[in-house]
Amino acid sequence: MKWSDNYATGVKHIDDHHKMLFKMADDFREALDVGRGQKVYGMLLDMLQNYADAHFRMEEGCMEQYRCPVAQTNKAAHAKFLEVLAEFQQRYAVSSFYAVDAHSLVDTLELWLTDHICQIDVKLKQYVDVP
Repeated sequence: MKWSDNYATGVKHIDDHHKMLFKMADDFREALDVGRGQKVYGMLLDMLQNYADAHFRMEEGCMEQYRCPVAQTNKAAHAKFLEVLAEFQQRYAVSSFYAVDAHSLVDTLELWLTDHICQIDVKLKQYVDVP
């Protein structure tokens, strides 16, 4: 999963956060592919939770600041993602590591990132005052 300028929002720190999320997904997929998934899965879940919490707050604030009309849609999509992430965390807490679940998390993350960024986040670009 590679970053593309098609994902740019016009806000550098949001784009930098998105790039980091893409890198996290790539790094974890690589860990799974080489058999290290079990060692890092719990850490990935924690990192995703912390990163999503911080990123979502910041991004939602930017959308409000620039009066982006998709701000509420964005907030709802973030809440839904956090619900999905909580389901993965709950399964991990109960059953520990299952490779199929770990692969599903990475697939879910990659799909969500590309869909969410391309359908919602990029709409911010037209409302940002770019010098």
